Amino acid sequence: MTANNTMVAKLAAALAVVGLVASSVVAFAPAAGAQTTTTSASVTFTRDLTIGSTGADVTALQNWLIMKGYAIAAGATGYFGAQTQAALAKYQAAKSIAPAAGYFGPITRAAVAADGGSTGGNNGGSTGGNNGGSDLSGGEADLSDYNLRREESTGDEGEEEVEVATAEFDVEDGDVRVERLEILASSTNNLLEQNPWNYFDRVIVWADGEEIADMEVDDRDAWDEESDDVYRLALTGLDYVVEEGNQAEITFGFDIAGSIDSDDQAQTFVFQIPEDGIRAVDAEGIQQYIGATGELPTNTNESVSFTFGAEDNGELSISSNSDDPDASILIVDDEDESDEYSVFVFDIENDSDVDSLVTEVQIDVTDGNSAVATGDIIRRATLVVDGDEYDAEIAGAVSAVGTLTFEDMDLEVSGDDEVTAELMITLARNATSTTLSFETDGATDVEAEGVDSGDETTVDGSATSATHTTALTGIAVEAVSTSQSVTTPGDTASSTYATYTIKFDVTALDEDAYITEAVGTIGTSTTNGVEYDIFGGSYTGTASAVLTSTAVDTGSYFRVDEGETETFTLTVTLDPAAAGTFGVKLDEVNFNDTQAAGDTTFNVDASNEDFRTDAVYIAN
Repeated sequence: MTANNTMVAKLAAALAVVGLVASSVVAFAPAAGAQTTTTSASVTFTRDLTIGSTGADVTALQNWLIMKGYAIAAGATGYFGAQTQAALAKYQAAKSIAPAAGYFGPITRAAVAADGGSTGGNNGGSTGGNNGGSDLSGGEADLSDYNLRREESTGDEGEEEVEVATAEFDVEDGDVRVERLEILASSTNNLLEQNPWNYFDRVIVWADGEEIADMEVDDRDAWDEESDDVYRLALTGLDYVVEEGNQAEITFGFDIAGSIDSDDQAQTFVFQIPEDGIRAVDAEGIQQYIGATGELPTNTNESVSFTFGAEDNGELSISSNSDDPDASILIVDDEDESDEYSVFVFDIENDSDVDSLVTEVQIDVTDGNSAVATGDIIRRATLVVDGDEYDAEIAGAVSAVGTLTFEDMDLEVSGDDEVTAELMITLARNATSTTLSFETDGATDVEAEGVDSGDETTVDGSATSATHTTALTGIAVEAVSTSQSVTTPGDTASSTYATYTIKFDVTALDEDAYITEAVGTIGTSTTNGVEYDIFGGSYTGTASAVLTSTAVDTGSYFRVDEGETETFTLTVTLDPAAAGTFGVKLDEVNFNDTQAAGDTTFNVDASNEDFRTDAVYIAN
């Protein structure tokens, strides 16, 4: 701070003290020949007032100025706008208060007190009075090393709380309370709309991540015109304390207007905190100031530019959910519709901060029996999202692919939120045995729009269910454990081989289940009780497998009694002709409700790691 500024600040503090000695209650009466008001109420001024201030004290100041002969065309509105600033500036000039800028601070309050008004109180309100506030420590503070750091350079139409820039400065020699922030805005394209109140709805100020002030700025009265196309915002009462030796961080941002003309979205604004645009008071009650040193527009670390984008409509993505059901047998009733089954769970995530509305979802159904129409297998389909249920229109002639279409959903997905959708189906009476899988693709199967804009929302990603089997009888298969080991030549082996073990539980759901003891590799024979697959490379050599179980052994079949669970163990031995790394996975379990070759297949999910051993290296 220069010596001159220090002297002015100390004089301000001294005058504030003088003002405090004045009568705490003074009646306002009309001045002869001046614009008059019938009020004779009294008021106590306890804070600084400026453009954007509101309240009873603003009304009182306006009435007082009018009574003193300083006209305010709009009258005593309670809002400190450009007219109030101009009237106050004339009063300051008449009292030789410099600068006569229309800012109601401690010097002007002292003058008002001397003229019959009161600055009241003994702590000066937000100005800190004669000692800056009891919560401040240290001496006369010094503010230095100012910098304006860019945050976001673009805001979309209708986007809220877009952080634009952060002002940084160091505080030395004492604590300060930041009370006032001024922001200058200048448009750069004079061929487009230039008034900032047509682009911004609200200004917000944060300090150290916490909101400390906000103000509606979608009206002309919120902005003071500094010069051609340069406007000023002033926010007071910030009450942000910065302790000695710390760096202050004050961020400002805006809610972007939701109705910017498409052509005007090409406009750019340059923002700057002007010289002395940040005002603070220290422990001694001295006003301290900091801000930019240059005039707008500048391209230094003291200003930032800001542009606009079209209103965001949200950005949705479809993805698999970990709760998606494993492959299962869906039991068909031969006399009535089946129970309701959960067959597909997926997520819809909004990657934007703008709300979106899902209006339609289509789920494609792949039917393992191309001779049967989807509608002859699925009687009813419901999509459940956050407790809301949506019924499907089921379509699909005799083909391998059908559709479930959920229309007129009006499902709102908030910005940066995620919802989970669960598909429930009921099977038709005596439906044909087949396999069913379900898929939805965001780009082609989901329709959505921005909640506010009504324009199309981008949707990507996809999800696919496990493959389920419909049957009159069924089993449930659950993995238990897997293991693998390698035996090398020695006293008990003539070559290197590997042994793989897969244990799994089988539960008979509706009838006794018979599983033949025969084992084969994938696709070898439908008479096999289980089939497995060798993965890790092209395997040549010998392979042998055996199936054992805790179930009743009837000779060539294992019987799992209805409602019971038995453990099965598949043991596979590989002796390769060439060295390689191989593993084994369970592919399917075939069963019947009589002692006959399995006519129903339980397909194991190809992606289910629980039915897959680790791959191990086998030397030749």
